[in-house]
Amino acid sequence: IRQANQAYTITLPINWVRKNKIDKKSEVEVTESEKSIIITNTGNVESKSAKIDVTDFQDRNIYRHISALYAKGIDEIEIKSDKDISSQILNGLSNTIGYALLCKKDNVFQIKDIGGANYSDLDEIFKRVFQMMLSFYDAAIKDVFGEQKETESELRVRDIEINKFCLFLQRAINKMSYSDSIKGRVLSTYSFEIEKIGDEITRFWRTSINYKVKKTPEVKKLAEKSLKGLEMAFEIYYQFNSKKSEGLYSLRENVRTDSLKIRIADPPTIRLIRHIVKIIEDAADLTHLTLMIKL
Repeated sequence: IRQANQAYTITLPINWVRKNKIDKKSEVEVTESEKSIIITNTGNVESKSAKIDVTDFQDRNIYRHISALYAKGIDEIEIKSDKDISSQILNGLSNTIGYALLCKKDNVFQIKDIGGANYSDLDEIFKRVFQMMLSFYDAAIKDVFGEQKETESELRVRDIEINKFCLFLQRAINKMSYSDSIKGRVLSTYSFEIEKIGDEITRFWRTSINYKVKKTPEVKKLAEKSLKGLEMAFEIYYQFNSKKSEGLYSLRENVRTDSLKIRIADPPTIRLIRHIVKIIEDAADLTHLTLMIKL
């Protein structure tokens, strides 16, 4: 509606107003984004619920569904099954922070977020996940090229902790409301890339546990360079400087070149080296996302 002073007013959709409990005292944020105007409710995030039927699902598929809904930001899940799957659900909940199995009735299971976590400080959550990832890779390198004391079951526990915080990061991002939709998408992609790096470190460590690999000084040096690249990727995120990324890309090329010079023919060691190279490749990819956020 055109006003006398040449300004225009618009009407907010009543369903959105009711859903977000907007009244005449509420404040909303209005952001211009090229041809779009984004109106954001800065108040409390609405609780979200979902229902799924997991009849005939395998255990891993049940876990995947719970994890996906958790990362999406769902606060309450009703799960229907044709049998008692309490143990499978509890196993899946070990990968989350705040989720709990509240009740079960006639093979209908109720999961709810009872943690009451604060998702607003994304930077702090990012920092914690970064630190865990660096510590994870550092511990892996020391164990693989040291006394190799880690077992498959112990590695599984470490892996769960990493996945738990990666999922928490994804949940935090999806719980937030971004006036800049591009930033929201980039942050979401960034969180998935971090999770992929964690999975690659797990594969690197598991390869050493399950197979006889040749732990030569050259391979160890390659792994240490890969760790350095991961450290640089996180430094670039927190102490942003476009020129710093050049050092990471140079280190990545160095790792690529050195990996081809190592003359080892046995498949397990080749697999180990591939994981090392993939980790620094993914670390360099993080820099591309950082540029999208910071520039």
